[in-house]
Amino acid sequence: MKEKKIRYLVTCTFGSLFISAAPGLVDAAESEPVKLESITVKGEGMRDADRSFSVNVISQDQIQSQHWENPLTIVEEAAGFNAVSYQHGGVADVFTIRGFTGGGHGSDAGLSLDGISLNEGESHADGYGDTSIIIPLEIEAVSVYKGPISPLYGNFARGGVLAFTTRKGGEYQNFDLSTGSYGTFDAQAAFGTTVGPLQINGALQGYQSDGWRDHSKYPKMNAAFRGAYDISDTTEIAYSLRGHGSRWQAPNYILNDQFEDDDTRREENPFTKLQEDTGEKQLDAQRLDLNHVINDRLKLLAYAYNTDSYFVRFQTRLNVANSAVADPADPNLDLSAVAPQTEYNYDRDASAIGMSLNGAYPVLGLPSNWVVGFEYYDEDIKNTSWRTVTHVRQTRLTDDKYNITTASLYGQMDLDMNPRFRPTLGFRYDKFGGDRDDLMTDTSTDMNDYDHFSPKLGVRSALTDNWELRASAANGFALPEDTAKYDSNIDVDTVEYWQYEVGINGAPTPQWYLDLAAFILNTTDDIVADPNNVTDLINAGETRRSGIEGEVRFSPPTLDYVEAFTSFGFYDSEIKKNPNAALIGKELSGLPKYVSNLGVRYAPPTGWGGSIRLRSLGKWYTNAANTITYDGYDVVNASLTYTMHDDGERTARWYLDINNLTDELYSENVGGGPHPTQGNVPTSYSPRPPRNVMVGIALTM
Repeated sequence: MKEKKIRYLVTCTFGSLFISAAPGLVDAAESEPVKLESITVKGEGMRDADRSFSVNVISQDQIQSQHWENPLTIVEEAAGFNAVSYQHGGVADVFTIRGFTGGGHGSDAGLSLDGISLNEGESHADGYGDTSIIIPLEIEAVSVYKGPISPLYGNFARGGVLAFTTRKGGEYQNFDLSTGSYGTFDAQAAFGTTVGPLQINGALQGYQSDGWRDHSKYPKMNAAFRGAYDISDTTEIAYSLRGHGSRWQAPNYILNDQFEDDDTRREENPFTKLQEDTGEKQLDAQRLDLNHVINDRLKLLAYAYNTDSYFVRFQTRLNVANSAVADPADPNLDLSAVAPQTEYNYDRDASAIGMSLNGAYPVLGLPSNWVVGFEYYDEDIKNTSWRTVTHVRQTRLTDDKYNITTASLYGQMDLDMNPRFRPTLGFRYDKFGGDRDDLMTDTSTDMNDYDHFSPKLGVRSALTDNWELRASAANGFALPEDTAKYDSNIDVDTVEYWQYEVGINGAPTPQWYLDLAAFILNTTDDIVADPNNVTDLINAGETRRSGIEGEVRFSPPTLDYVEAFTSFGFYDSEIKKNPNAALIGKELSGLPKYVSNLGVRYAPPTGWGGSIRLRSLGKWYTNAANTITYDGYDVVNASLTYTMHDDGERTARWYLDINNLTDELYSENVGGGPHPTQGNVPTSYSPRPPRNVMVGIALTM
């Protein structure tokens, strides 16, 4: 009841305030102007509003100070964020954010590129989002939204959002060439230039690695282009293209005994290796933008977007019980019983249109920034799977066509009432539709009716010139997963998520910066199986996630260009309600007790530099019963650099990156258990490489 009252209050308040802004739209000259900075992506003018919530921003300077192969690892210094590598080539990795463990590879977090969602509505997993199509050198910034706080993002944003923004405008040429262990080679280039009236930005990447484990070769290519043309002094039109191609081999997970064995750890499981898992992905996307400045305090953004992708994956899942009594050398081995392989095919075509109005008009006589907009997504996905043996099709398992539509309205307003009280109000409304064609049974069903209104309320207060306090309450949601959305016999509501947060940040002296936040994130109406009918689903689950996140940065006044830093997140979770009484009181599996970084970097403009960072993860439960744990790990990464400048704008930075400096034995992805013969241990590991190096040069022209 309390959470419903909050939703009603935010709705009424935001509506009345927005209506009060309407007179200012007619007569701009009567009000004092509030400058609206240049924006090219929806919500970009609301950066001040982000301060009412926990939003970490990784800047272009931070990104370009290091070499990155994987866009997700750019975010690892953000408090509490944890990227988990499957090491399956082009298969999207997973990440943990705000106590949710299924971001990226699942439905727990939003991903966007220049305001366009990368999440797939019905694909390899609901909400699956692949960041391998992004070239690290093209990134201008990454904004990390913690929890369901932003009205700019709807479905899948319950744990938070990673919003990638690419570089636009400017004159630059950047190159990053590197090579290293396991036959790894990475070449990236990014450029911006003006050709007559045309502003061009582009980026390229070629990547190849043999991988440290057997059967893990992974080549990929990425290309991105944007051309912008000023139709007039107030109107710009831009056209963007993006392409991706990759093929890979995928070593499967191994059991505990092999993980502990130095001689066989890099090998595949003796059963799953017989299936020779591989994959392939192709993607092309195009986008048209129209940006129009109405006046110095009002800007209109509009876009149309299309992406076409094809993804195929052969995945083998080990039957742990059957493998415990089988022999991989047995000529009569039934692979389908011990290590069944599935071929997954996803052919996706998605289109979207959207428009946002960004304003800086006074409301009730108070300076304010606001944005209001709408979006419409239309996704067509052909999903087919087969039971296979060494890539040879045996039995068709699924053959579906899905259409998913999403119509959304959103708005956010930041009011500068007083330095001690500056509220931010937001809302988002999503309406879903679509249908499913089951080609195996020749039947068609419409999606059940789902819509959701999500309010967001935040406030910040300047306690002093150096300290700012913030507090917020924000709502998110989740739809039923997979085919349940199209089953008329299943009558469930959306899952509700409410996050409550308080935080403080400040710089007590020019040398120190601190940020600390505490949150509670409640899940209600969770969708679970009906204990009286296992084929039915009901709203009957409740879960609480809570935690403390923070970061501290210190630049010694007597040591130029030196920064010491730490970031951390401590987490707790509890299943409060579930039809399965054995789960009540249990913690969520896969969620580390803590995630922390501790390091120091030295980055002078010329000469020798370097950094060293200790990354630590606490233990986590690997099964739902909370009977098996993995102790976590501590891994140290270091780099050594040498930077040279000429008399102009050209810079060369040589670097040596040493990963896993202390040769730690660890795996980021650990789950399952117990094992029928090995005991109370996890049954799934993706071991990370031992000590390895990359050497390269980054050039700025």
